[in-house]
This record gives sequence, C-alpha cells and structure tokens, in this order.
Amino acid sequence: MKKLLSLALFAAIALGACTSDPSTAVAKNKQKDLTVLTEENAQWQHENLRLYPVLASAELAEANANLKNLKTLAEAMKNPSFRVMEQKQFGRSTQEWYHGLTVQNKSQDTVLLLSGDVVKGGNQDRVIAHHEVILPMTVRNIEVFCVEAGRSTYYDPAAPAAEKEAAAFKGYYNVASPQVRRAVQNSGNQQEVWDAVAKVTKANNAESSTKAYTALDNESQEKQRRDAYLRHLENPFAAHPEVVGVVAVCGDKVLGVDIFGNPDLFRRNYSALLHGYVAEAAVASSKSKIQEAEVQSAFNKVARMAAPHAKSDESAGKFAWGGTWVHLFGNYE
Repeated sequence: MKKLLSLALFAAIALGACTSDPSTAVAKNKQKDLTVLTEENAQWQHENLRLYPVLASAELAEANANLKNLKTLAEAMKNPSFRVMEQKQFGRSTQEWYHGLTVQNKSQDTVLLLSGDVVKGGNQDRVIAHHEVILPMTVRNIEVFCVEAGRSTYYDPAAPAAEKEAAAFKGYYNVASPQVRRAVQNSGNQQEVWDAVAKVTKANNAESSTKAYTALDNESQEKQRRDAYLRHLENPFAAHPEVVGVVAVCGDKVLGVDIFGNPDLFRRNYSALLHGYVAEAAVASSKSKIQEAEVQSAFNKVARMAAPHAKSDESAGKFAWGGTWVHLFGNYE
C-alpha cells in the first residue's frame, strides 16, 4: 500500500506542545511542502541501491519556478562562453593554487555549482568545495579540493602554449560519491578528501597512476556493474513529475539525501547525483533492508532545512539563493 511520510505528521508528534514557539510554527508550516514516498516499486531499486523519491507540493514548485532558469555546471561547460580555469590572481592571494579555480562566465546564463561537482582537466581534477551561483558576465574565484593527487601539470602535454597558459578544464564529470562529499563538506581537509577518493577508487578497482577519482570511468568488471545500475535507474520517476529529490539507501544504510527546490532542477542534476551514489552502492556487500523509521528520520533531518531560519549541521545542509532555498542535502556514514 502506498505510504506518504509527511513532515507535517512528524512535526505534530515530535514537537507537540512546543508549537507556541514562533520559529517552530514557521518550520511546521514549511514542512508540509515535502513528503517522501516509500511504496514498493522495482523501478526505484537495483541490487543494493534503493531510491525513495521526495515529492514537492504544487505550491512549492510554483513558488520556486524561477529555479528552472539556473543552469547546471554540466550544461554550462558545454557553452564555450563559460570556462573553468586554473586560478587567476586578482591582486594578492595566499591561497595555494590547487585550492582555487577561476570561473569565467561570458554567457547570459546563471549557473549553479554544487558542492561535490567534479571537473576534469586543468593541472589536476578538482571537486567544488561550496555551492556557488555564477551570474552572467562575471569572473569569480572559487574554492576547490584536488581529487587527483598524482598530477600537477596540464592534462594535455601536447597542447599549444596559449592553451596551457589558460589551463582551462576539458569538461564536467559528475557529483562525487557520498564519502568524498562528506570529506569536502564536513572536514574541509585536503588529505581527508584524498583518503576518501582512494577508498572509493580502490573499492571499484579504479586505481590509477595519478590517483584520480575520474578513473572510475576506466573499463573494468566493476564499471560494467555500475553501468547496469545507471541504466536501470536512468529515469525511474517518470510517473511522478513532482519529484524534487531522493533518499538514497544501500542495504540498511542511508547514503545521502538530495532535495531541490524545483522538479526541473532536480531532473537536470539527477544523473550526476546518481553516478556518485552508484559508485558506493555497487561495491557494497550489505543485503539487509533498512527500517522505514530510519528513512523517515534521514528525510526529516534534511527536509527541516526548508524552514527559513534553519541552520546547517554535520548531517544536513542548505544552500539558499535569491530569497529561497535551492538545495537541501545530507550525507551519512
């Protein structure tokens, strides 16, 4: 039977007499806009990975309709007017070169960068450290971490000198796996990011001479298995156009939660997010099934961030822009 785990119900039970607090009342009012669907559906699961779709109310989707205008980083990097380059110095800077990149947006698009987005090329592959919005006709320096510990020279040794000097990146990869995202978002420590990359690539038999996260694309039996996940889960929510996110579960563990403020924005980020979840689920050995209460708890921790004054913590975060939240997220051990 179809089950809807509503945040409004959760708030009524968990908060009880505390509703006299004005901030609590606001949070409860906002929570009604998101629910998680837990019906049994084979289209939402492949082997170890199960996706629980998060649905938005019509009111929320309409209120955040402007978010459809945001381009993803993957979309933007297909436009020659948008470039990601090795960091250019604007005045004095003490930042190490590998912790910064320069984004040049000469297009008319407004571009959303997610913490966890991976770009390949340059002098070494990088992962975006923080959510960013890059406005049209602007140049910005952004913070990143290295996800290719064994390279520090331009990816194409035969490239013309002018190209090497610009040191532009050749393309977008995907959103990093939950382990790597946790290291980026919670620790802010380069060694921990490298350790997380090494753990994921080793588990997937994707170790390389340059220790690159993007070596996941190297052909192997593990890659073939991951590709099967990606094919099966390519478009699992076609019957639910109101889906704005997922609770991703591997066996009896929550890998993470990603919720966007608009269904269209979620759909355009879904493939990149799925790639990261699959990188861990496909090599996990857990066959146990998670309890419904644990799914609800993970969902509630993240969805409560929709409240205007909710603050991020180690298990849940929020990126807001233009007066509204854009992305709610959580990564779990």
